[in-house]
Amino acid sequence: MKAKKRKAATITLLTRIERLLADALVEFSAIEKSVEKNVRDLLVSAEKAVSEAKDYITPSAPPVRRRTAKSRPRSAHATAKRATKAKRIPRVRAA
Repeated sequence: MKAKKRKAATITLLTRIERLLADALVEFSAIEKSVEKNVRDLLVSAEKAVSEAKDYITPSAPPVRRRTAKSRPRSAHATAKRATKAKRIPRVRAA
């Protein structure tokens, strides 16, 4: 349970950081002439790292494997019922 909460909190935090970096890049493009070119490269690489971290934490869902009737586990009640039906022998009346 704690792992799920931590995962959700991490995703929330990474989403917030990603949004802040995107806003910084937008603001940076307006004042790009007065700031070094390295700053933009750092912001872009940081944004890429954050998005990769999010993808690592939330991988794509595995394919759903459906069970066939034979591989589906049976309840104890159904198994017992089947066993008693198999034990019954039809009685023949004597003439």
